[in-house]
Formats: sequence, C-alpha cells, structure tokens
Amino acid sequence: MASTGQELRRKLRENSIFTTVGVGDALMAKIADQTEHIDGILTSGFAISAHQLGLPDAELYTRSDNVYVVHNACAVVNKPVIADIDTGYGNAVSIIRSIQEFERAGAAGVIIEDQISPKRCPICVDETNSILPVEEAVGKIRAAADGRINQDTVIIARTDAMNPEEAIRRAKLYRDAGADLVQPISKAFNTKEQMREFVKSVDAPVSLVIVGWLEQLTFEEIEYIGPKIAHFALATVNAAHAAATNAVKHIAMKKTMRNMPVEQTNHTRLVQFLGMPAISEMEAKYLPDEKKVFGR
Repeated sequence: MASTGQELRRKLRENSIFTTVGVGDALMAKIADQTEHIDGILTSGFAISAHQLGLPDAELYTRSDNVYVVHNACAVVNKPVIADIDTGYGNAVSIIRSIQEFERAGAAGVIIEDQISPKRCPICVDETNSILPVEEAVGKIRAAADGRINQDTVIIARTDAMNPEEAIRRAKLYRDAGADLVQPISKAFNTKEQMREFVKSVDAPVSLVIVGWLEQLTFEEIEYIGPKIAHFALATVNAAHAAATNAVKHIAMKKTMRNMPVEQTNHTRLVQFLGMPAISEMEAKYLPDEKKVFGR
C-alpha cells in the first residue's frame, strides 16, 4: 500500500529534489515503485486520459474515473503517490469532497490547478485555458487545506498564469491559503533563469513538471532552477506509445513476433513481476487440494 502523507513529508525534508514519474495505470505505477532512485509516483492527468480513454487531457474523465486509477495504483505500490486532481471537480465546496476521495484512495498528496473547468492541459493546446479569478482560486486552496481528512496530506497548488509576475503573485497567495508547495507551468517561462527567479521569489517549496522545453534540461540544470519536486510526468506514456506502436507495426507487416524491433519482457518474468508467486502461495494456503475435491 502506498506511503502516507506523513511519509511523503519526511521524504520531502530529506531529499534535495524529490523525483516522481508520471503514470496512468497501476502497471506503470508498479514499475516506478520497483525502480531504485524514483522517490514517488505522480498519477498524471495526461497519462490517465491517454491510458484509460485514449483521449487528450481535457478533463474528459470524471472524478470517479481518476479516483479509480489512483486507488488501483496505491494498492500495488509502497512509495508515496501524488494525485493530479485537475481543477478539483467543482467549486470550493466540491473540492472538499474531492480531496477526501483521493485521500481515501491512498494519495499522500494532490495537485490542484486554477484553470476554469473543464480544464485543458497546457501541453495539449497552443493557448492555455482561462484561469479563475484569484479570489475564487484562493478559496479553493483554503477549502482543500481545511477539508482534508489528514492534515499531513500534501497540497500542491498549481497556477496556469502565463505572466511570470502573476504566477509569482498567485503562488504566494496560494501558499498563504494553505498550500504546502506551489507549481507553475513551463509555458509561463522561456529560460532557466526565469524559472529560478520564480523559485526564489515565492518563498515556498516548488513542484515542477518536467514537460515541454524542460525535458531537454540536464539534472544539473534542474538543480539550478531549485524545485523541491521534479515530476517526469510524461515519461511512461510517451515510452509506452512509441514501444507499442513499433511492436504493432512489426506484427502488421511480418505476422510474427520474431525479431521484434522493441525489447520484450519475458512472459515468465512479467508474470512474476505482477505477483503470481504470491497468488500461488495464497492458493496453497487457503484452497483445498483439487485432487481431494474433484478426485483428480
């Protein structure tokens, strides 16, 4: 079962940069969980929409759809899970129900953004969506902070403000409203120096999604910017799409699995990774001997 908010807070204090990988299903979450030097897991809205619906990240899935993915991911991992809960699925009152649902699913933290609903992921469109009036956005963060079941649940407030000065202003207000970390979008900045200035100005730990132009940065450059969390949100969905596309094209052309152009996990190894040995142990412990029951 996934780690708690208390454990996430402890790890955030210990790590210079807390590294997560974005996932859209339990299989990818389990891979990230069993990979050394990955600190936590982000259930990415983009990845969830892609993996579960085959659609772009435009809030086309419901809160229940999102909670279902988070619940399944949390059930098979030990590392802390941070859930991308989009706009919180409603107003300040609705967000209380939302954060509690994700807490019950096992999330140690949540990311809440200040776009209007339904949102549109900034990396899916040329122009970002409208953002809420700052008073309403602040109220939503305050409601989330007051309404969470466990006060250790980490709240990350994301602003989609495109103007760096406005992003800083909003981040400070969200911090004062109860956010534990603040998060800008990469489109609001053009250089590492601008992002570093944001981190230095907000007087709060910063969560940073490594997408767009940030994907070309080295780890040393990310360190220079200075975030507390670095989310590699699209790593698994991008890799899975490329690998699966090449595998399916090979079968379409060759009608064989031989000489696949992408690496294949051995079936026995995959079954073991998924946990079949533990299932077999439980069967031996709890199920009657089939020979005695069925006479064979």
